[in-house]
Amino acid sequence: MGTNLGEGDGCELPATAVCWLTDDPFPGIILVEFADVYDRPHQLVGKTAYFGGELQPNSPYPCPTSIQCTIEEIADDVATVSTWWLEGGPNSTRFVFDVWLDTLTPITDDT
Repeated sequence: MGTNLGEGDGCELPATAVCWLTDDPFPGIILVEFADVYDRPHQLVGKTAYFGGELQPNSPYPCPTSIQCTIEEIADDVATVSTWWLEGGPNSTRFVFDVWLDTLTPITDDT
């Protein structure tokens, strides 16, 4: 399966939207889960705008979605990705995950 993605590219990582958490702030906050290349589970909470699909409060959760991220490094078939929209810690450190390169897709602009 190969992709034409490289280091520095924006991409989407497949994930599962687990539940709608709140309508405030608009456009709403959801809980999303995915597993990294080591099968470790991760949960992210963020605005629906940072995830793929038309997620609404009445969507049939759990449902498929994707997480917008940036490829930091590629080693063989593993990509290290970071979240540009979700930061934490004392130095606003990005969250970084190792995922399979062939699961990533380029960010699509639906506008």
